Amino acid sequence: MTATELAFCPRCAGALEVRDAGHPASPHPACTACGFVLWQNLKPSIEALITRGEGARTEVLLGRLAGREPAAWDLPGGFLNADDRLHAALRRECKREMGVDVTIHDLLGVFEDEAFGSRIISVVYLCTVASGEPYGADIIDDARWFPIAVTPAVAYAAVDEALAALRVRLARAT
Repeated sequence: MTATELAFCPRCAGALEVRDAGHPASPHPACTACGFVLWQNLKPSIEALITRGEGARTEVLLGRLAGREPAAWDLPGGFLNADDRLHAALRRECKREMGVDVTIHDLLGVFEDEAFGSRIISVVYLCTVASGEPYGADIIDDARWFPIAVTPAVAYAAVDEALAALRVRLARAT
């Protein structure tokens, strides 16, 4: 059920109606009794663009999403929970999806995308494997290294944008 399909306020059980709220005003479900606004913000996610090698020999670690036909590859990561810290969440997702501990280097970029019918903000950090051998786990059924110049079809536009940003960064460095 989406927030726009909700009929009652989670605070007081009053009726919800969609009306303009915020600055600038935009439509959000709001309670007609207590005024509570159920903000429809973009969902934040965190991803690791794990690399090895240097320059033109740089490789990236991608995970194939289980059950997707045709095959779609993705970065390890996921949506942030309310109490998450960015780096801790990123390490958790890399361990959960690919069985690796990572060293987090710098922020590659922040990209807009859509997932599961919601607009998201994808925060992508450059990382390297600190320990462990990558394997597919959880929603990933295969983990492989690809040359940065030749990557497979990816699942999300933000992944394409992150790979392009890394290519630009590497080109500037040479």
